[in-house]
Amino acid sequence: MKIGKFEYNKPLILAPMAGATDIPFRNLAYELGADFAVTEMIMANSLIYKNPKGFQLMERGKYDNPFIVQIAASDTETFLKALPHVKDVGADILDLNMGCPARKIVKKGAGSALLREPDKVYDIVKAVKDNIDIPLTVKIRLGWNNEELTYKEVIKNIQNAGADAFTVHRRTTSQAYKGFFDEDIFKEIADMATIPFICNGEINTKEDIARVFKLGCDGIMIGRSAVKHPWIFSKDINEPTIKEVYDIMKRHFKLIIEYYGEKTGIYKMKKFYGSYIKDIKGAKELKFNLMRINDYNKAMSMIDNFFDDYWSAYE
Repeated sequence: MKIGKFEYNKPLILAPMAGATDIPFRNLAYELGADFAVTEMIMANSLIYKNPKGFQLMERGKYDNPFIVQIAASDTETFLKALPHVKDVGADILDLNMGCPARKIVKKGAGSALLREPDKVYDIVKAVKDNIDIPLTVKIRLGWNNEELTYKEVIKNIQNAGADAFTVHRRTTSQAYKGFFDEDIFKEIADMATIPFICNGEINTKEDIARVFKLGCDGIMIGRSAVKHPWIFSKDINEPTIKEVYDIMKRHFKLIIEYYGEKTGIYKMKKFYGSYIKDIKGAKELKFNLMRINDYNKAMSMIDNFFDDYWSAYE
C-alpha cells in the first residue's frame, strides 16, 4: 500500500479514537508493532479559534512517521480554514473524518452526517486536495442507516475528487458501535477501489486480520479492539501470557505518566485498567481499589502485588 512517499505491505493501523489514541497510546501501539497511527479526531473549528485542546491533540509523537492528523468539519470553508494549522505542525498525511457517529458531531452536520450528501463529500475532498501538498485520506462509514447506504456513491466521489486512500468502517451511523455488516462488504468495496482501501470495524483477532486481508483490503485499521488488546499489533504475541499483559500495562502506565504528569496521568489511566485485567481472577476488586487511588507509586504497588499474588497461586 502506497500513500504518497509512504509504502507498506499489509499495514496494521491504529484508528483515531477520542480519549484513547493520544501520544502515549500511539507510542505503545508503535512499540508493539503498529505500522502507523492517526491522531484523535480534531474539530477544525478548534484550530480556527485557537482552542489549546485542539492543538494539543495535534502534537506529533516521537514515533509518528508518518504523522497523520485527522480533522472534522461540516463544510468546505471550515475545512479549508483549518489547513494552515495542519501545515504548521508538519503533518505528513491529512485524514478527513466523515465517519464519526457521535450525536454531538453529527448534529453539527460533521462526521458521518456528511454521508447523506455525497455531492458535498466530493466538493470537500476536491477543495481540500487542491489546497494541500500532502496526501489526503478520508474515513467513512457505509451510510446513515440501512435505508441510506451511500457508500458506493461516496467512495466514487472520494476517488474522483483526488483522495490518495480511504478507510471504510463496516457500520452505518445508526448502528453506532453495535451490529455490523458482513465481511463480504469489504470484498465488494475492494473491487470498487482505484486507490488504497483500508478496512475497519470488528477486526478483533489475528485470525480476523488474516481473513480480512484475503478480501482485498490494502490495510487494516483497528480501533476499540486495540484499546482492549493492544498486543493485536504484535508480530510476536498471539495470546499473551499474564506476564506479557503485566509488562504492557506497566509500560502503558509509564508512558502516560511521562507525558501528562502524575495528576492527569492517573486520571487518564483509569479508563484502561479494566481492559488489561478483566479476564484475571480478582480483577473486579483490584479495579475498584485502583479507581480510588491518585498516586502513581501506590497504584503501581497495588498492580505489582496483584500480579505477584497471581503468579504465586497459579504458576
